[in-house]
Amino acid sequence: MSIAIIVNPLAGRGRGAKTADLAQQILKEQNVDFELTYTKNPEHAVELAAKASRNHEVIAALGGDGTTREVLEGMWKTSSVLGIIPGGTGNDYARSLRIPLQTKQALEVLKKASTVPLDVGLAGERIFGVLCSIGFPVDVIEHVNAHRRGLLKGSLAILAGVASTIRHLKTHPVQITVDGTAFKKQIAGLFVMNMPYGGGGLKFTPEAKPNNKVFHVFILDQVSRIDLALTLPKVYSGRHLPHPAITIVEGEQVEVESGQLPIMLDGDVFQMGTLRARIAPHATRVIVPQA
Repeated sequence: MSIAIIVNPLAGRGRGAKTADLAQQILKEQNVDFELTYTKNPEHAVELAAKASRNHEVIAALGGDGTTREVLEGMWKTSSVLGIIPGGTGNDYARSLRIPLQTKQALEVLKKASTVPLDVGLAGERIFGVLCSIGFPVDVIEHVNAHRRGLLKGSLAILAGVASTIRHLKTHPVQITVDGTAFKKQIAGLFVMNMPYGGGGLKFTPEAKPNNKVFHVFILDQVSRIDLALTLPKVYSGRHLPHPAITIVEGEQVEVESGQLPIMLDGDVFQMGTLRARIAPHATRVIVPQA
């Protein structure tokens, strides 16, 4: 088995580079056939993954969720399979797919190469694997990105972004259409989820699965700052679902008319206008721990 590892050295505020050094050391000691390349700028991983798929059976993303999304975008239409070595801030691909966050254990999963189908979300010309969202989650990520040189890393950086976003919480009038059924709402946030976890371990949609051919659309209606602050900790365990401001609907196609709100795909923020997402069932395969 030949493995291409595509590294974002800046992921996780430098965690990506340290993880890559450790991964190289372990794989060399074990005489594993691998090639490791580093990204130099945003979207570079897309190009590297497409190129690597011509010669390698496994294309592994080493970085955060944004890096994994780019690698997925570059290889999902090829015969190669996706591998994941967590090295970023949120690591929700890894959490949702039960891939260990520790480097040595993640490499053991990678080497065994047990694969399952993976649904891919399509948003215009871009793709996503974990989630597509608007509203307060985008504000959180923008805060994290604006404070990359701060002392906080990983989930703590995301929590700092959440605290800032709650203090300046906004709501937005939207029209949501799921599989042809339309309704209007005033929302604080919306997530089109392909997996259960987002935001660095928040279990927004506990029943979502990466290969059940349907999105779980998490809608948060207008809510007070205090109510949101008290409810968010419950999301880590999935105990938030009874809240009256929360609705989850399932569907294969989602459209959200929201003006010109920025849209977040797996941790990367884009200016795309109307959110239009559809699912591509079992579009590729991903390496996961053996059952």
